[in-house]
Amino acid sequence: MTELRPRILVADDDAAFRLAMSKALGRLRFQVEEASSGEEAVAALRAGRSDVALLDLQLGDLDGLEVLRRAKGSPTRVIVVTGHGTIAAAVEAMRLGAVNFVQKPVDAPALLPLLEDAAAIRPEAPEAATTDAAALGMAGSSAALEKIRGRIRKAAPTDETVLVTGESGAGKELIARALHQESTRASGPFVAINCAQAHRDLFDAELFGYVRGAFTGASQDRPGLFREAAGGSLFLDEVGELPLTAQAKLLRVLETRTVRPVGGTREVPIDVRVIAATNRDLAAEVRSGAFREDLFFRLNVLSIEVVPLRERREDIEPIARHLLGRMRKEGGRELALDPDALAELLRYDWPGNVRELANVLKRSAIFAQGATIPADEVREAIGASIFGHPEARAAREAPPPREAHEADSDLTLADLEKRHILDTFERMGENVTRTAQALGIDRRTLQRKLKSFGRETADEG
Repeated sequence: MTELRPRILVADDDAAFRLAMSKALGRLRFQVEEASSGEEAVAALRAGRSDVALLDLQLGDLDGLEVLRRAKGSPTRVIVVTGHGTIAAAVEAMRLGAVNFVQKPVDAPALLPLLEDAAAIRPEAPEAATTDAAALGMAGSSAALEKIRGRIRKAAPTDETVLVTGESGAGKELIARALHQESTRASGPFVAINCAQAHRDLFDAELFGYVRGAFTGASQDRPGLFREAAGGSLFLDEVGELPLTAQAKLLRVLETRTVRPVGGTREVPIDVRVIAATNRDLAAEVRSGAFREDLFFRLNVLSIEVVPLRERREDIEPIARHLLGRMRKEGGRELALDPDALAELLRYDWPGNVRELANVLKRSAIFAQGATIPADEVREAIGASIFGHPEARAAREAPPPREAHEADSDLTLADLEKRHILDTFERMGENVTRTAQALGIDRRTLQRKLKSFGRETADEG
């Protein structure tokens, strides 16, 4: 049976780039569609066949911004990729619906997580995500989940900052939404930003806003996310990914409760509750110098740890049944799990947590012939999962390098990641701490990868 794979549109007029990217993504078992011109890109986006698109800004007949304008409303999530990026172009691309902006040469450590997140499951409408958040996040009766419920009940009525920790896909945003919904700010907006995906040059403008004329392309005032969340909650997802310069700016906002728009001359008061989340060990990041201690204490006033799904297996079945019920409402199709299919779900370790479980069930449901999802469909869907691919798992763990004589066009994303890490390591004088900061990963992850590359490190302290 044909497996459903995430589909990526590579829209670029550079044939060599398309070839290299298509081969690298193909080895990771993505389905790849190519567009060599702006008109082809518009048609592909309007057709909505792909989960995510890598869209170049310079496409010859049309620029990427015009492509975004013409394809407005496409369900495909767009990541703009360009070798000639400007802040103004990035701002306009985001305004037109792009989810991120990446400059060439494309870094595998930066690109792969973006594709994983965008291709894993298409975004829900905001109102659906809000109304379903508490139900999905709270499905189950494990001791770990009962503890989370208790902490939400105690933290929600306060206005203190909350730090939600846990692995990717474990439900940190769902917990943040539950905190908002049970707070006195529930009638206000819930505004979220993924700090890992925020373009560094746009961070200030996105969070703090800007005034007209602040930079080329700033044709009108923009309030920024802190002010858009006025009276409600601002969720800073993956806050541990922020560079030190951005951390200092965020700290000042939390201390003064004011923001200064880019190009502005005065501080503007804010009324917002901040909820932050991370999949990193921020205390260890503080010890290594990668995260500011003062910001850590500002964010970690209250804390909630989301336990990974593999450590609360008794919650897998109720979450799965809740997801199937939601699919019934959306598609009008009654679905149940075969007992052997449920056993497959309970046996798997779920490195992608609840997000991966939702994706596996969605794929299984699409291919199921009747009203019952059989075990073989679940096994195939797990194999099709980004975490389930043997190739993807190998890429994430940075396997040994390919032979040096092979052409760049044959390199996988894992090969590109290794090259990028080693180049950065040498550029930083083989200093682990500085290299980890430059790459935006923690020291332990970097040391493990360097060891897999055959590079021993003396910088262990």
